[in-house]
Amino acid sequence: MDFIKETDLPGIGKKFSIAAKDGTQIIIIVHDDGTREIYHYDLEDEDGDVDHIITLDDNEARRVAGILGGMTYTPRALESMKVNLRELTIDWHKMEDCPVCDKSIGELGLRENIGVCVIAIIKAHGGENIINPGPNDFICQKDTVVLAGTREQIRNFHQLIKSEGK
Repeated sequence: MDFIKETDLPGIGKKFSIAAKDGTQIIIIVHDDGTREIYHYDLEDEDGDVDHIITLDDNEARRVAGILGGMTYTPRALESMKVNLRELTIDWHKMEDCPVCDKSIGELGLRENIGVCVIAIIKAHGGENIINPGPNDFICQKDTVVLAGTREQIRNFHQLIKSEGK
C-alpha cells in the first residue's frame, strides 16, 4: 500500500490520504480555490470521528509546508534530505568542508552549468536566511542550501561539490 494516496475530487480539487506509522490517518484536501483542509483520524476508533480539523488559505498552507519541510528549522538528522515530486526533486544539503563554499551562485554557474536552482540558503551563523537567492549571493561553510531540479541535476550538484577544487 502506498504511503500517500491521491484522489481527484471533480469540481473540488484533490484529496491526499496519508497513513501515519502511529496508526492514524491524515487527510489533506486541496481545493481548486487554494484553500486546504486537514483532517486527522484514529484508524482504531470504530466511530471514525474526526480528531482535528484545520482550514488554511494558500499563503498559510505554504508557510506551514515550509515549516513541516524544514525551511526554517532543520533537525540535525535531516540536514541532508531529498523530496521527490514526480520529475522535481527538492534537496536540502548542509555545506560542510565543501570546496565550493565561499563562492557566489553565479561564480559556480549552478543554473547555467548543471541546471539546478538554489531556492534558499539557510545561513548557519545567525545571518538572515536568503529565500530565492540571486547570482551574487554566497554559499558559506555550514550553510544549508535548498535546491530544486531533476534527480540528475541534483546528482550533478553533489558530484560538483565533491570534485570542485580537487
